[in-house]
Formats: sequence, structure tokens, C-alpha cells
Amino acid sequence: MKIKNLNTVVVILLMLSFSSCNLFRYGIQERKKAKEAHINNETEVATNKERLKKRDIILKAAQQFDGTPYQLGGESKRGIDCSALVMLSYKNAGITLPRTSMEQSKIGKPINLTEAQPGDLIFFKFKKSKSNNPVNHVGIVSKVQNNGTIYFYHASTSLGVTESSLAETYYKEVFVKLMRVY
Repeated sequence: MKIKNLNTVVVILLMLSFSSCNLFRYGIQERKKAKEAHINNETEVATNKERLKKRDIILKAAQQFDGTPYQLGGESKRGIDCSALVMLSYKNAGITLPRTSMEQSKIGKPINLTEAQPGDLIFFKFKKSKSNNPVNHVGIVSKVQNNGTIYFYHASTSLGVTESSLAETYYKEVFVKLMRVY
């Protein structure tokens, strides 16, 4: 009788030890997953903070050119064109972009209008242009209103560096795409 009880006790002890081992292992795995999720969240928050910081630098740089006259090939406050405005504004945030709007349109990730955020690049193809390029004008999204209206800084041939809206028929009709670079 004692042997049967002893065997039962041993079996119960073994079951408990395996069970608690598995519970212990499960607890370790859950803590490890929670720690990884926390690290990923911190990384995402840090990345988001860095993106917002770069965005602010880009937008402030573009604003500094407000009112600068348009000059094809220009890269200064005396005169600037659209792609130079974008290139120089991004350069202030430590981001190197090509010189032309055509080459800039190949950089980054395409996004939908509903995903637009300040700092994104917005591209156009003016019909009066004789160029076969799919884009010939670029701007930087400056703000997106709650109703979805997108505003952007660009170097207009007639107004110089200014802020315009995609709600304007002129720009709505020649809009091509949005790109996120950073």
C-alpha cells in the first residue's frame, strides 16, 4: 500500500514540476514578448519624434524662402526654382535629394492623398510644358486641414515662393502624385 501511495505521490510531483516548468517558461516568454513590444514601441516613438523634428526643419527652411522670386536654375534668396526649394529645404534636415523635380519624383514611397502629411513632396505636370517628363513641378506639403485640403510651398513662376492649395482648380487638374521621403 505504501508503494502505491509513494508512486502516486511521485507521479503527482512530476506532474506539478512539469506544469510549473511550463508555467515558468510561459512566463519568461510572455515577459520577453512584452519587453520586445516595449522596445519596438520606444523605437517607433523615437522614429516618429525624429521624423517630426525633420519635418519642422524642412518646413521652416521652405518658409524662409517665402516671397523669393522664381528663377529657373536659381538656388538662393535672389531667385529659386521649385526643385531647388525642395532640395535646399530637405538639405537643412540632413536629407540629400537630387536637383530636378523629375529625379526627386523617383525618391521615397508613393502615398495617397488621404495619407498626406506636412513635409511630403507633391508633384505636378503642367500641360503647357513641352517636356515628355511625367512631372515638371514639385512642392512641399505645408499643412493638411481636417477637411482634407492640402496646402504646399512651391516656387511659382508668377508668384515666386508661395503657399498654394490643392483645392485650387489649377493645381487639382495638374496634380500627379505624393511621395514620402523620410
